[in-house]
Amino acid sequence: MTRGTIKKIEVNNLRVGMFITDFNHDWRNPCCQDKDPNAFRGPRLIRTEAEIQKIIDHGIKELFIDIALGKETDGQSLDEVEQKLSQQLLELDDDEEISNQSNPIKPFSEELSAAAEVKSKARKIVGHVLADARLGKQVTLAPVQDAVRGMAESMFRNPDAILSLSLIKKRDEYTFMHSVNVGVFLMSFCRALDMPEETIIKVGVGGMLHDIGKMKTPENILNKPGKLTDEEFLIMKQHVVFSRQILEQTPGIPDISIYVAAQHHERFDGTGYPSGMRGEEINEFGQMAAIVDVYDAITSDRIYHKGNPPHVALKRMLDWSTNHFNPGLYQKFVQCVGIYPIGTLVRLENQLVGVVIHSNSESLLYPVIKVILDARSGKRLNPRDINLMDHSADTGGGFRIIRPEPNDKWKIDPKHFMPKPDLFQ
Repeated sequence: MTRGTIKKIEVNNLRVGMFITDFNHDWRNPCCQDKDPNAFRGPRLIRTEAEIQKIIDHGIKELFIDIALGKETDGQSLDEVEQKLSQQLLELDDDEEISNQSNPIKPFSEELSAAAEVKSKARKIVGHVLADARLGKQVTLAPVQDAVRGMAESMFRNPDAILSLSLIKKRDEYTFMHSVNVGVFLMSFCRALDMPEETIIKVGVGGMLHDIGKMKTPENILNKPGKLTDEEFLIMKQHVVFSRQILEQTPGIPDISIYVAAQHHERFDGTGYPSGMRGEEINEFGQMAAIVDVYDAITSDRIYHKGNPPHVALKRMLDWSTNHFNPGLYQKFVQCVGIYPIGTLVRLENQLVGVVIHSNSESLLYPVIKVILDARSGKRLNPRDINLMDHSADTGGGFRIIRPEPNDKWKIDPKHFMPKPDLFQ
């Protein structure tokens, strides 16, 4: 299987004898009515018309085939698809509604330690709350609200500091840190949309507790390292119903928080679960939670898959956004995290390669990067920080990003070059 033989086609052009390499949808979110939730994962040869009809009925609109392994047809090449998506992401910088946010109150380096402290506290609180939920105890809301307020205060001082810590993830703490990260990303999303502080807190609480229903999922299913059976996946999907039930029984819980937890697996085209809600039937905060939940999940390393680099995740989600997400909200999310999100490996016109370590409020195209190698020679350099905004007017200096770079190509883990507070040294 090579890149040159992969094509993207519309599902109506799918024929018996074609070899599917990717169903081009959120692999964690099969349709709620489907009786075979694992049917649309992994490559396979299409052998019957019934298989094609099942894919159409599932709601899949486009997919990728390999013409070297099956029947040929016209379609966009993988390179054409990725070039188009990259251009679409770049065009999102034109919207000044979000890209021109106010400057941070506190410098990134000064806020980083405080951000790490409040996020560590939040991680511990989530751990206690989820442990209590597994024992059937009622959720105590006050500690969660305190933790969320602490994270919000850090975010208002400098949003990049606490967002940068989302890259520091341990596989064995995925459930806890995913909950905290979803809360942080949702608060940043709300802040970028200029929502009131109290709304931001309520959404953050919902994000922190959105997966609390997983505590009612049997541990052998929740922590299974391999592929879930159909029956196991149906059980796993019940966690959303359990999350809503637990939160509805929590005294003082805001409705907004419940929307986040109850609707984060709903999809804009109606293929989500548990209710198969469509479009504006889904609360705005549920729509936002769906975007954030997928972004953090597919950028995380798990036992059964390696996380996507941030920029790759944004491109994949952009491709899905015409069906799975509210396209307008998704565009706002991209503008919130940046076209080149924190942790993205990028190449400059002058062939220097570096890691994006934080954004610039003036433009999504000119973040601050840590330069670590010269692409011409492949030689590692002494890492140094460059604020690309300082060179934005210098058109001949070569300090413009020309493209993201694959981490594997240079055997670089961007997390190793991110600024780390003492708490994570």
